Amino acid sequence: MQKSHIISKYITKILILTTIFVIIIPLCLAATDNLAERLAGKIVLQVESHGEAWYINPSDLKKYFLNRPADGLALMKKFGIGITNKDLTKIPIGLIANNNIDGDGDGLDNALEVALGTDPLKIDGDGDGFNDRDEILKNYNPNGNGKIYLDDDFTKKHLGKIFLQVEKNGEAWYINLSDNKRYFLGRPADFFNLLKKLGLGITNEDLNKIMTGELTSIPPPLIQPPIVEKEIIYDAANAIRAKNKTLTASYFISEMKKSIEYNLDNMSDESILALGNILSGSKLTSTTDTEKIYSNDVYFSLGDQYIHLDFIVKKQSDGNWLMTNL
Repeated sequence: MQKSHIISKYITKILILTTIFVIIIPLCLAATDNLAERLAGKIVLQVESHGEAWYINPSDLKKYFLNRPADGLALMKKFGIGITNKDLTKIPIGLIANNNIDGDGDGLDNALEVALGTDPLKIDGDGDGFNDRDEILKNYNPNGNGKIYLDDDFTKKHLGKIFLQVEKNGEAWYINLSDNKRYFLGRPADFFNLLKKLGLGITNEDLNKIMTGELTSIPPPLIQPPIVEKEIIYDAANAIRAKNKTLTASYFISEMKKSIEYNLDNMSDESILALGNILSGSKLTSTTDTEKIYSNDVYFSLGDQYIHLDFIVKKQSDGNWLMTNL
């Protein structure tokens, strides 16, 4: 009888402990998930440390450390989502001052003006008598007449995301949750500094509640340009951004394969991304039964000028189309 009573007491204790475990653990997990959900898409700064920046990715609710400008580039490559210019213009533009080259002194740096399609050497690119910067701040079209159509519902749907202009040169934008505006990310260094300025302070205790993700462990997204017919130049652009040298070389004539593989081995991540974006931003300008030419006017900040580039794709004797230059 006494033995049975002791066993019964142990069973009761086990049931109590099990119940506590079952209840408390899910509550802890729920609290953690809830914090990550509330911070999804935001940049947080460790106020109890040295202001280190973290990005809370909306798709997996993990935090990603932004320790160097190169991390900003990795973030763009891995989480950037392709968007058309038409959809991008639905989101209002936010501006943050920087020290980049501003050819016309209108308060918009040259790289930003290229992304917007305005003239970096004219204060009033569309000639309507209003400064390009003033028009942007007031949501007027700096490239034409009238106000820009903004879609608040569309903007709210994509808060916290990073968009890449697939109809341009892959320029990156961050949709900020605090003011529902898009901010141009520019170069990796600009991206890194911008995120620090838009960051929200967080305690180490709260930060530790969010799972950590690794930027290097996630394969880069392949950006498909918004076209119906699949063309080899866009396949090559995707292969370049994925740093797949063997696949990239397969899109070029045999005489170029070794040089293509060598260049991908020795180019920086920033240069590889830029090259892929230049290709995917090119438009078909000439076509015959045996040759296609794709063109792109690319802005180079080093010389503060546009360079016209032509990429030639030729039909081979076996019927395949291959690129002949880069």
